[in-house]
Amino acid sequence: MKKSKILEFQASQEENDIKAFGILCKSLREKRCEKFVDGWLEPLQEVYPVEQRKNGSWTIDTFKYGKIDYFPKANKALIRKEQTWKKPGLNWIINNLLK
Repeated sequence: MKKSKILEFQASQEENDIKAFGILCKSLREKRCEKFVDGWLEPLQEVYPVEQRKNGSWTIDTFKYGKIDYFPKANKALIRKEQTWKKPGLNWIINNLLK
């Protein structure tokens, strides 16, 4: 069972609404990460070298944009060469790197 589903179940069992809301927020962050890892990581690795960092982000090394740090839980991408953030990051990666 995926971590996001476990967190959703925990939130449904929680009696305190504020705690349940916090757990649901964690669940959404996990869903974003699972969406990237399960759906888009493999096609991205076929084209570019991708490595996971200790802080949970992923580094994509491209020729055109340089190194890109993608934070899947926050859905943000940092283009190091330009020092700019792209939000939503996954859409930017799909549109600019995979198409």
